[in-house]
Amino acid sequence: MNTVEIVHLRSSSEPLESLAERIKESIWAEGSNTQVVTVYRRYGLATDVAIHVRHLEAAGKNKPSTLASNLVDALRTFGLVEHSVWEELK
Repeated sequence: MNTVEIVHLRSSSEPLESLAERIKESIWAEGSNTQVVTVYRRYGLATDVAIHVRHLEAAGKNKPSTLASNLVDALRTFGLVEHSVWEELK
């Protein structure tokens, strides 16, 4: 089963550069356990960021990963953070 975790941050005023640096720190601290990490910025709103953490063929992966949990903890100081785990329909 393929899963994707989405960590969505809505920051009050923090510039994107600071957010990107904090995201990179959390990803590098985790190591190479994650298959794919993609960071998105909401079009027209520089303080709204979504990080997608994809896990390919992760059997039984129905709970938050350490990487996503670390991202949530690191980004919480910047604003409102939402985290969800999605599974691919086949």
